[in-house]
Amino acid sequence: MILTPWDGSKSSAADRAASAEFDGWYRMHGQAIYRFIMRRVGSAEDARDILQSTYLGAWENRALYRGTAQPKTWLTAIALSVLRNHVMRAYDARVVVVSIDDHEEELIDTRAPERCIAVKQSFSKLVDFAQSLPAEQQRMLELLFIDNGSYVEVAAALGIPVGTVRSRLSRLRARLDKYIETGGAV
Repeated sequence: MILTPWDGSKSSAADRAASAEFDGWYRMHGQAIYRFIMRRVGSAEDARDILQSTYLGAWENRALYRGTAQPKTWLTAIALSVLRNHVMRAYDARVVVVSIDDHEEELIDTRAPERCIAVKQSFSKLVDFAQSLPAEQQRMLELLFIDNGSYVEVAAALGIPVGTVRSRLSRLRARLDKYIETGGAV
């Protein structure tokens, strides 16, 4: 039977009992609710924050729990509410109004003949650059950008440390910038 001594008129012993019961709920359902949240936000840090807010909200509203639903169901409903608030705040933070004048270049018709020629020339330079690289660096770029591999996956595939992948990619970017600036001479 679930104790619900949270109506404020109980003694401190009842409050301790409620706290102990609440701790039990966390031990029993915390991981499942965390996974529920994680599947929806994808960020472990956000999921931990939302889980903490869920249990804080449950504690603050414990007088509303009447025992008609299972604790996990009640906690999941609170988590869903906290998730909705999180998503709405995140969405509000991403909406930014900018002047169209600041992005004129991005709005140019990319299908215009002169734009197509410029894109083909840039792509041709990129291919030439990539083909001029040693085979191992070509393979690294292929794994990173064509196969969408992570640094860890690329490091494992090439048998090198992750830091080496990062430093080689950084040096390649610098070489590519120089290659483009000089019109193809490195």
